[in-house]
Amino acid sequence: MDGFTVRQKFILSNLIEKGPLSIKDLSHQIDVSERTIMREMSSINDWLKQYKLHISKIGGELVISGNQKDIDRIRKLFDRTPPLWLLTQEQRQVLITAQLLLAKEPIKSAYFGCQFNVVEGTIIFYLDKIEGWLRTKNLKLIRRRGYGLEIIGSDWSKRNAFAELLYNFKSISELLAFLYEDNSDYSLHAFFEVTFGKELVTNVKGMIKKLYSENRILKTNDVDNFSTFIHLLLAIERTRSNMAIELPEDIIKDTLMNEFSVIKDLMNVLDEDGIELPESELAYLAIHLMEDRNRYTDEKVQKELGFELEDAVWEIVSITGKRLNMSILCDNQLMSGLRQHINPALYRLTMGLEVRNPIINDIRDYYKDLYEAVDYACRLVFSKYNLIIPPNEVGYVTMHIGAAIERQHGLESILRVLVICPNGISTVKILCGKLKSKFPEIDEVEACSLREMEEKIKKNYDIILSTVDVSKKSGNDILFISPFLPSKDIEKVGELIKIKMEEGSSMKKPLPADFYEEAVETEADFVAADNMFKNFRLKSVACDNIRNTIKEIVQELYDSDVIAEINKVENQILKREEKGSVVIPGSHVALLHIRTEEIDSPFVGVFRLEHFIEMKSAGFSVDDVDTILVMIARKNERDYILEILGKISASLVESEHFINVLRFGDIADIRNELIKRINREECI
Repeated sequence: MDGFTVRQKFILSNLIEKGPLSIKDLSHQIDVSERTIMREMSSINDWLKQYKLHISKIGGELVISGNQKDIDRIRKLFDRTPPLWLLTQEQRQVLITAQLLLAKEPIKSAYFGCQFNVVEGTIIFYLDKIEGWLRTKNLKLIRRRGYGLEIIGSDWSKRNAFAELLYNFKSISELLAFLYEDNSDYSLHAFFEVTFGKELVTNVKGMIKKLYSENRILKTNDVDNFSTFIHLLLAIERTRSNMAIELPEDIIKDTLMNEFSVIKDLMNVLDEDGIELPESELAYLAIHLMEDRNRYTDEKVQKELGFELEDAVWEIVSITGKRLNMSILCDNQLMSGLRQHINPALYRLTMGLEVRNPIINDIRDYYKDLYEAVDYACRLVFSKYNLIIPPNEVGYVTMHIGAAIERQHGLESILRVLVICPNGISTVKILCGKLKSKFPEIDEVEACSLREMEEKIKKNYDIILSTVDVSKKSGNDILFISPFLPSKDIEKVGELIKIKMEEGSSMKKPLPADFYEEAVETEADFVAADNMFKNFRLKSVACDNIRNTIKEIVQELYDSDVIAEINKVENQILKREEKGSVVIPGSHVALLHIRTEEIDSPFVGVFRLEHFIEMKSAGFSVDDVDTILVMIARKNERDYILEILGKISASLVESEHFINVLRFGDIADIRNELIKRINREECI
C-alpha cells in the first residue's frame, strides 16, 4: 500500500468501510471525473490481486468482491493509517485554515506536514492559496521562518471566516446531516474532531436540541440551527482558550438588554452543562441567534451611514435597468420588498454578519444577466458607504427585482386582437365582449371591415381573427371563427393565445411614456461632473485623532465655499465615522461619504495626514490611516453623479493601484486616475 496515492487509499478505504459507492457521488466528493476514477480502479485492482479481491462496476456503483477474511486483512492495513493521511488536497487546506483561525499561538508548517504526511513544499503550496483567501476576509497570514504561521485580524473576522470556510467546504444538506447525526462523512468528522474535539461537539449538539425544544428559542429554520451550532462551538472553545471575544461595551450592553429572554434561555442550557461564558460571548451568541430579526425598523443603520434607504433602492433599480438596457418600474411592491430585505441586511453587514442563501447558485443560473447587473449596482451604491454586499445578499436583491420584472412583464404581456367582421356593429360588439370575457389575456379588441383589413393588419396586432375566410386575401396568420364563438372556436382561440403568450416578446401593453424613458445623461450631468473634478482638492492635515481631523477637513471645505454650514456637515461626518466601517482594511485609506443639503455641487477630495491615526475598521478592529477620501453629494443628487461616486468608491476595494495613487500621487495623478476609472466601461 506504500505505493498508493492518497486518492487511491481514499477510494479503497471507503469501499471497505461503507460498501458499494456511487461513481457519480465519489466523483463529486473527490473532484475528479468518472473516467479518472475508473483509471484508479485499474491500479487498485492490480494491487488487490494478491488478496484475491476485485472491484467491479455494477449499475453505476463500485462494488468490492471476494472473501470477507481477505477484505478484513485490507481493513487492518488501513487501521495502521492515520485518518488524516487519507484527506484530499481541498480537505487538507480547509483543515489547515481552520486550525490557524483558532490557534492560540503560531504553528510551524512542519506540524502540518507531519499531521497530513506530506512534504514541506506541499504545505507551502497550500499556504499560498490560504493566504489569498484570508485576504478577502480582512485577515493576514504571517509566514515567518523560525516564528511559524499566524493569522492576524480581529477575532470577529476570524470567526466569520471560520463559518464561511465550513459553508464553502460542504453543502448545507451534508452539514445538517452531520448536526442531526445522520452522516458518516469522515472528512466532516475529522474537521470537527481536530478543531473542537469529539466531546465538545457531542455536548453542543445536545445543547442545540435543548435550545430548540420546549419553545425555549423558537426557530424552525435548519440553517439557523446549524449556524447556532457553529457559533456556540466557537464561543465555548475560545473562552476555554482564554480568547473570549472583545466587543465594544455599548454593543454588549445594548444586546444584553434587548435580547434578555434569548440570553436567559441560553444561560440555562449552558448552566446544565456546567459552562459559564463572559458577557461578551453571550452578546456574540445573541447577535447571531437573532441576526435574521429586523432590529432597526426605524432605518437607524442607514441614517447613521448617511443615506435614505428609499434613495438607495431607487438607485439600485435605476442602475440595474440601465445596465440591462431596460426599464424597471420601482413600484410600491418592489420598493416595499427591497426595503424589508435591505434594512436588516445593512444591520448584518455593519455587524460583520452574513446571511446564508442556500439557493444562491440557482439564482445565478436562473437570473444570470440580472444577477450580474444587480451585483454591479450594489457595488456602486453601497461602496460609497464602504459596504461590500456579499453574493448571498445580492442573490436576495436579485430575486426581488427579478420577480418585479416578471410581474411587470406579465402585466405587459396582454394581447391586442383585431377582429375582421363584416357582419355589422351588433355582431361585432357581442363577439368582442365574448372574447374579453373568455380570455383575460386580451386587453384590447379592435374590429374592422374587410375593406379596412389591409391597412389595419399593418399595425402589428398579436392575434387576428376573422368571421369570414380571408386566407386567400392575406399572407398573414388569420384564424377563422364563427361570430357566435362556439366551444370549438373557443378552444382554437385559447390554443393560439397560449402560443402567443409563450412567445411573449411582442405582447406588450402600452405603458405610460415615462416608464420607457431611459436615464440619458444630460448636459447638466456632464457640467456637474466636470466641475466636481475641476474643484478636486488634495490637502495635507496635521492632526492626531479622527475627531480633530474631521473638524479641520470641514473647516477647509467651508473656507473653500464647498459647503454652506459647518456644524451640520461636521456632525453628519462624525456620526458616519462613529458607526465604523469607513476604513478599507489593510489599505491605510478611509472613505467618508455623506449626502447633505449644505452643498450646491458634488465634491471629491483627498486629505493626507502627516502621521497615522487610528480609526475603527471591520470586525470591531482598529486600523492605522494616513489618507482620507472625502465624497459629498447633494441630498437629491443626480443619478449620473451617484454612479460616478459609486465607481470611485468601488475602486477602493478593487484596485491596490488606485489606493497607492491616492496615498502617494500628486493632484494631477489622482485627477487623471479618477477620470480614467469613471470612463472605464464594465461589461457583464
